[in-house]
Amino acid sequence: MAPVVLEARSGDGTVGEFLDRLAARTPTPASGSVAALCVAQAAALVVMVARFCDAQRVVERAERLVEQAHRLAGEDERAFRTVAEAWALPRATSSEEHARRSAIDEALLGSAEPQVRVVETAIEVLVLTDQLRPAARAGLLADLAAAGEVARAGSAIARTNVESNLQGLPASDERSELHRRIGVAKEMT
Repeated sequence: MAPVVLEARSGDGTVGEFLDRLAARTPTPASGSVAALCVAQAAALVVMVARFCDAQRVVERAERLVEQAHRLAGEDERAFRTVAEAWALPRATSSEEHARRSAIDEALLGSAEPQVRVVETAIEVLVLTDQLRPAARAGLLADLAAAGEVARAGSAIARTNVESNLQGLPASDERSELHRRIGVAKEMT
C-alpha cells in the first residue's frame, strides 16, 4: 500500500497549504470550502467505484461533479472575500452605516449561492452512489458508503452555512428561493 502523500500537488497548491490557509485567522477558506471539498472527495470516490464497475456514464457524470464541487470551493472563497470587504466598509456616518449594512446584506445573500449549489451537487453524488450500489463488489461498498457519508457531511455544512448567513436578512423572493433549493420548507425569519 502506498503512503498517503499530504503534499501532493493540485491545481490550487498542496493539501498541506490548503490546511495551513484553513487554520489561519482569515475569513477564507472556511467551512464553505470544506463543504465543497467534501462533496468533491465524495464524487471522486464515486468515480473510482464506477471505474471498477465499468459504469462509464457514471464515471463521466461523477467526474463533472468533482470539477463542479472543486470550482464551488473557489466560488465560496470569492463570495466570502466580498462579505469580508463589506464588513470592512466605513460606518462613521449614518449614510455610511446604511450603505455598509446594505453591502453586507447583499454580500451574504450572494454568498449563499455557492453553498446552495454544494447541496445540490451532494444530492447528485448521492443519487450516483445509489445507482452503483447493486453493481459494486463487496470490497467497494465501503467506498460507496464513505462517498455517501462525506457527501451528506458536505451538504449538512453547506445547509448550515446558508441558514446562518440568511438568518438575519430581510424576507425576499431570492432568500425564499435559496431556502427552497436546500429543502427548507418554510420561510426562515
